[in-house]
Order: sequence, then structure tokens, then C-alpha cells
Amino acid sequence: MPGRHAARRRADHDSFREGSGMMRRLVAVLFVLLWAGGAVAADQPSNITGLFLTTKYPGLTVKAGETTTVDLALRNFKLPPQSLTVSVPDVANGWKATILGGGQPVTAVQVAPDAEERLQLRLEPPAGIGKGEYRFTVEAKSPQHDEKLPITLTIGEELPAKLKLTTNFPALRGTATTSFKYRVTVTNDSGRDATINFSADAPKNFQVSFTEAYGSQQITSIPIEAGKSKDVEASLTIPRETQAGDYKLTLHAKTEATNADLPVSLTIIGQPRVALSGEGGRLSGEAYAGQSSQLTVVLRNDGSEAARDVELSATTPEGWKSEFDPKQLPQLAPGTPQNVKVTLIPSERAIAGDYQTTIRANAAGGLSESANFRITVLTSTLWGAVGIAIIAIALLVVVFAVARFGRR
Repeated sequence: MPGRHAARRRADHDSFREGSGMMRRLVAVLFVLLWAGGAVAADQPSNITGLFLTTKYPGLTVKAGETTTVDLALRNFKLPPQSLTVSVPDVANGWKATILGGGQPVTAVQVAPDAEERLQLRLEPPAGIGKGEYRFTVEAKSPQHDEKLPITLTIGEELPAKLKLTTNFPALRGTATTSFKYRVTVTNDSGRDATINFSADAPKNFQVSFTEAYGSQQITSIPIEAGKSKDVEASLTIPRETQAGDYKLTLHAKTEATNADLPVSLTIIGQPRVALSGEGGRLSGEAYAGQSSQLTVVLRNDGSEAARDVELSATTPEGWKSEFDPKQLPQLAPGTPQNVKVTLIPSERAIAGDYQTTIRANAAGGLSESANFRITVLTSTLWGAVGIAIIAIALLVVVFAVARFGRR
């Protein structure tokens, strides 16, 4: 019994400790939440009361001759709903000022408690406006409030037209069958929006096309806002027979007012390309059963680099034999044909007819090329002579028999 009571007391003690730990965690979580709430409350303008007319940019530099739009905000902190008239009592000489709300001209606005209404001030300059500072005043007025916001527009020198082309990878490398693409960033550093036209100077038979980055539609021009950039891709297509070497290209971007050039380069690595054909283009031959016959195969390298460790083989009908002279070539230079003598020996049991033989050339680097040849098996002339002799002997026997026994 005493042992049982002691065990129960230990269990109760452990339960109390777990409950105390959970209470401490709950208190900690509540403390964090209260602290966070206090921090958020500290960020709120809790002590501010009133009506405010504001803009982010009360002083702007703009381009001559263009309409400017200024964003406005009318804020009500802890006041009852406010109904105010809005106007521009002070307007620079010759300018036209309009206050817009929801995209429409407005003359009054109502602001709910702890709310904000967004407006816009559209300023249209007179024709032939020159450089200088032009001042305006926006007013929001009610019987209890009169808020005024001064705004200054400065018309200065327009930024000169300027384009910039940049790329992270101006030098590419690959074989003549590689797909080459230059990712180019086009920056319009001018003071005006512009349409950028693209072109390129490339070696003969090289073709350059432009697309927007991550797009597939080819383009010749693209609009870019003042001070903004866009990415385009210049894709390069080259002939398969392009020789190994270094090549230079220049990408051009042009507007009505300026232009920019970007020199890039391309290194073509040589690539062998093995081809097989019959002599004179023939892909056929003749043979006799059990007898050797020869045909000539022309092996070529139409690539831009030597093919190495070239080995020839043949797939023939069952029972046939094949031999090559030469069977292996250490290398085959580009543009240099090599004649290979192929000896075929049909099976002795082959009957007259057409058969297919595949001749294949394999080279280092996984290169492989094959050609199919039609081989016609003919009847041997020896058996023809034997047949004729048998027929002649048979005829002589018949003639002799008729001559001898016909007299009787």
C-alpha cells in the first residue's frame, strides 16, 4: 500500500509539472501577442486628428509640351464625414488644371472617418511653353476646413536620346548544328518612349532573327518606355557545312533619334559527318552463288573536322560473307572521298533473285552512317554449259537411236 501511494504522489507531481509548463508557454505566447499588438499600435498615427491634402511629389520635373498628372490624397483622421469642394485657385499662366476623381472631372468630394479619397491633378501646358518653374495650388475647402497644397512643375532640358545594348554572354561556342541564342538587354535611356528597330551584320549565309525573351514570335521592332529596359533574344542559324573557326557579328538597335551596337562572337567547333554511296551513285550490284564479286563504295566526310577511327561492316543475307579493303581508316579528312572495295560471297545455296545488303560506317564519337545495296544473284554460266551439254548429248542419243533402229 505505501508503495502504491508513493507512485500516485509521483504521478500527481509529474502532472502538475506538465501543467505548469503548459501555463508558462501560454503566458509567453500571450506576452508576445500583446507586445506585437503594442508595436503595431505604436506604428499607427493614433494621436493624429484632422483633415490632410497630400501628394508624394509636390515638386516635379517634366518634359516640355506634355500633359502631366499628379496623384493627390485627401485623408480624414478621426473626424466625422467631411464634404469638401476641390479646386485649383492658383494656376500658372496659360495652363489648364483639372481635378479628376475616378477618371472624371470633380468639384467636390466626401471623405468618411479614418478613410482616404484619391484624386488626380491633370495639368495641360500651353503651346510653345518654355523652360522654367510653374506654380499651382490645390485647395480642399469646407466650412470648418481649408487645406491648400502647393505644387511646382519644372520644365528643363530634355534628356538626350540614348540606347544601350548589353549581354552577359557575348561569346558563344558550339558545332555547326548548335542552336545559338544571344540574350540581350535593351535599355531606353532617353527622355521619351521609343520604338526600337533591330538588325544585324553577320557572315554570309548566317541568319539572325529577334524575339522577345521567353517568346517565340519573331519581331523586327519593340516599344520601350523612357528609362525602361526589355530583354530580347537574337537567334542565329548557320549552314551545316560551316567550317570550324571564329566569326564576328554585330547586333544593331535603332530609333529615329539614336542607335546602339553590340559586337558578339561565335566559335564553331569542327564536326565530322560521314556519308556512304555507291560508285557513280549506284546502289546495286550482281553476284553468283558461292562466288566472290566486288563493288566499290565511296566513303565521304561532309563535315568540318576529320572523322577518326572509321570502321566498315556489312549486314548480309544468311550464309553470305563480306570483306572490305580497307576495313578501317585511322581518319578521314573533310572533303576527301575514300573508295572502299567490298567483296561479297553469296551462299552456295542462294537462288537467283534480288537481295539487300546494308553497308555501315562507324566512327569515333558515336558517328554512324549506312547505305542499302540491292545485290542480284545470277545463275552460274557453268551450270548453264552443263545443262546445254546434257541436252546436246540427249539429242545425239535420240538421233543415233532413230538412225540405227529406223532402218529395221
